[in-house]
Amino acid sequence: MLPKNKIKVIDFHTHLMSLAGAEQVFPEARQSMFFKHVVPLVEPIADLTEGLHDRLLRDLAMRYNNKLSRLIYSHCGELFLMEALRLFKRHGLERLVFNMDKLGIERSVIYSLEPLTKTQDILDQVKKYGDRFSVFASVHAEEKDKVGYLKPFLDSGTARGLKIHPMVGGYNAANLYEKARDIFALAEAYDVPLAMHTGDIPIQRITTSQVSCCGIPAIEALVHDFPNCKLVLNHLGWESWRAVIKLAEEHPNVYVETSWQHASIMRRAVKALGPERVIFGSDYPLFQQWQALREVRKAFKPNEFQLVAHDNAARLLKLPISEHQVVGV
Repeated sequence: MLPKNKIKVIDFHTHLMSLAGAEQVFPEARQSMFFKHVVPLVEPIADLTEGLHDRLLRDLAMRYNNKLSRLIYSHCGELFLMEALRLFKRHGLERLVFNMDKLGIERSVIYSLEPLTKTQDILDQVKKYGDRFSVFASVHAEEKDKVGYLKPFLDSGTARGLKIHPMVGGYNAANLYEKARDIFALAEAYDVPLAMHTGDIPIQRITTSQVSCCGIPAIEALVHDFPNCKLVLNHLGWESWRAVIKLAEEHPNVYVETSWQHASIMRRAVKALGPERVIFGSDYPLFQQWQALREVRKAFKPNEFQLVAHDNAARLLKLPISEHQVVGV
């Protein structure tokens, strides 16, 4: 494990899930023979061997642009769905707080993923921890009054930003502009960050629903029409990192978040955008915070690390900025 940092860190990408929410996601996949007969046997073994396969699976995913890895990864949809749901169940709020204390992470941003986890459910869970968490609200694509659903969270100050996850939330490339336009407008009007998943995930290959991870062209029209919306693209595009960096180069309101990326790709982002628009995130519990911090440490010089690991996120969240420069992180 890593020692505590000499500066405090903000993790801009974490999740929590209620068990009730898990039952609502990819129901057709969960009725498969794999989930009915294989998962009950494999899941206990996965719990026991988590330390080993955790590193192997994440190493594979971080090399997603490798042709062999992409081929393997694209045929493992059910396995990865099982692993994602297992991690959500196993790594809850108390473990997240323990990890944060151990690693010197002062605050984590928790994204709601409607219907996987309701925004109010997350707010209720983290209430006792005060300012250790900032919650981003989300809304399903088929919600008729998206603004009406999200606005109370922003008016009350309980949500510090908004989140769109196309695959979980029912969005796709064809409907994204129509379904997400009001969310972009709301984030712009309230001057809060909007985080959005980018990159392919194998789960879409095991579902017959009309949702998918949206490509960068589908996002670009919204970025163009809402130039004052502070958009944070999660995973730095994953396998689409080149397109995400290009989009951010052309639009100064676009930020990139580092989860699931190699240090070498993070360096490319900093070279193109400067360190002020790159933000640290882990994607806990799918990616452990200590692993994500290790990769960020590889990528950045001490002054860059402070911006990426804390100050950039603090500015977006309207939190105090550290005035000291840090060496030897």
